[in-house]
Amino acid sequence: MHVAHSAPATRVRTTRLAVRGAQLGAAGTLPAYGPVRPAGTRTVSEEAPAAMRERIARGRLDTPLPYALFSDYDRGDHRLELPAVELDNGLLRATVLPGLGGRLWSLRDLRADRELLFVPKRLRYANFGLTDAWFAGGIEWNLGSTGHTTLTTRPLHAALVAGPYGDALRLWEWERTRDLVLQLDLALAGDRLLVSTRVINPDPEPKPLYYWTNIAVPETERTRVLTTATHAWRTDYSGSLDRVAVPHPDDVAVDVSYPAASRESADYFFETDYRKGRFVASVEPDGDGFAQTATEALHGRKLFLWGNAPGGRRWQHWLADDDAYAEIQAGVCLTQLEHDELAGHETRSWTEAFGGIHVDPAAAGATFAKAAAAAAEAVAHVAPADWLESWHAEWLETYVDARPREILARGSGWGRVELALRGQAAPDGVEFPEVDDDSRLAAGLLRGVPVEQPLLPPISDRWAARLRQAPRGWWTSYALGVGTHVRGEFDSARAQYADSVAQRPSAVALRGLAVLAVLADDRTRAVDLYAQARELDPTSRGLLTEQLRLLLDLGEAADALRTIDEAPSALRDHGRTRLLRIEALHGLGRDNEAVGLLEGLEVEDLAEGDRVIGDLLARIRPGMPLPPALDFRMTADHH
Repeated sequence: MHVAHSAPATRVRTTRLAVRGAQLGAAGTLPAYGPVRPAGTRTVSEEAPAAMRERIARGRLDTPLPYALFSDYDRGDHRLELPAVELDNGLLRATVLPGLGGRLWSLRDLRADRELLFVPKRLRYANFGLTDAWFAGGIEWNLGSTGHTTLTTRPLHAALVAGPYGDALRLWEWERTRDLVLQLDLALAGDRLLVSTRVINPDPEPKPLYYWTNIAVPETERTRVLTTATHAWRTDYSGSLDRVAVPHPDDVAVDVSYPAASRESADYFFETDYRKGRFVASVEPDGDGFAQTATEALHGRKLFLWGNAPGGRRWQHWLADDDAYAEIQAGVCLTQLEHDELAGHETRSWTEAFGGIHVDPAAAGATFAKAAAAAAEAVAHVAPADWLESWHAEWLETYVDARPREILARGSGWGRVELALRGQAAPDGVEFPEVDDDSRLAAGLLRGVPVEQPLLPPISDRWAARLRQAPRGWWTSYALGVGTHVRGEFDSARAQYADSVAQRPSAVALRGLAVLAVLADDRTRAVDLYAQARELDPTSRGLLTEQLRLLLDLGEAADALRTIDEAPSALRDHGRTRLLRIEALHGLGRDNEAVGLLEGLEVEDLAEGDRVIGDLLARIRPGMPLPPALDFRMTADHH
């Protein structure tokens, strides 16, 4: 049994992580009026119980606003130095990246000299997140809504706090799409990393609650993922949620507990049968592995696998070079399509335990039920359920509200602004100082200082009420327009954008009018508005992409090609613009040129599940095989 009281003391220190990889680029200035990607799951099995259907119907975000998108990352191989925090007790070393959503980059077993997580050789971004940029590897803390959190590429506050076994690390931030406070306390207890989490609703109204911990683990040909379940709810890129048997959902010849054995990418949300001690683990044939377990508030357990079809392998290479990984996950609901409800002023909390396990090699290769039972026993030995519940109770009683001892990193200043808007103090245990970021503009607005920069507008009901009381100005009118736009009040939005432009023309308000013109099918007007917007902001790749998409949809391929040729070289050379050039050339019948440009094409912000490259080639050269380097298709219909 895990003997926590004899655990060695933990030291926490700041450091720099040297890694090669991509530059993130600046946050965008254009509001995303809808989701970055369409919902992947469109149909739900009739077997889904009523309560599950109710949770699926609740809470999906219509827009990532008030957050900006990060879409201008590259595919470079730069030398990067990332701010990091290390926790070390001589048995484990955990490396955290506070500037990138608090991602746990590495968890190393020091005695065995073994990395327990999948750690990518390079930092690679891809369009998988709620605000676009996301990267694979380590452990991520996803609060907000279905998908990778808005905080993925944003800084969290970090501080040294006291723990039972020496130092502990506290991470926290105000998540702005939900207006919830996320707090994570990381502590080492012997050979376990314990992460105690609380989510605070600071407001009287109930809110949707989505939370999942995503853990990337190395995948070999015989890696096996285990939990105690006979059935799971499966989603895949075909767009349906179905209840299936595990480990043989389709064919007795394919055991999906071996991720490398599956052809298609899929999520398996397990119906775990343990009330206490729920776990999910990955093990190798020699019996060594990694496991997550948690207190009862974290109900869901999941496996995500890429599969061995060409598209899955290509995405793995895109994200992880020559390595392979799977994800084991844990969340507050059974599936990631669901949102629970957090009552007004409610706090939800849990503690997770992470670390290595060992099972008998014969058991690791036995039937799924026997292997899962052996893994359950191994997890219970190193992190007993009663011990973990006791830890969590002690954390709530003694540590959760303790003041930070030393600030190690700063997150955003938006928590301070949101509290000022409400006239509230910060919850005990966290502090929201003033930070030199775009929140300063909003703080000034609360003091009556007009905003003169294209700040991405906050869109909550509280902010809408405050903006309606603010003095008239170009930004205030624009901000009110964005708020009514995302609520579907298009006539009001059009009038507010026009009022903003009348006071001071801006690319963002003109673009808002252009988007509304497209919705109203007044495309000629939209073309003119995009041209005006780009005159004011010629370096915005987002504006160029939208303008080109409109021209191509109108069949104006020659105008699209001319617009590309006149664009600045940095925009012209981007993979997304090259893809649009290929489409324009096809529209002009210049198919040989179009096919030639596909050679070496890399679309940096290619989205998860996006079939655009394959679909375009099929139009240009029907029947021509898609080159493996361009095959990102994740559905089975092309096999």
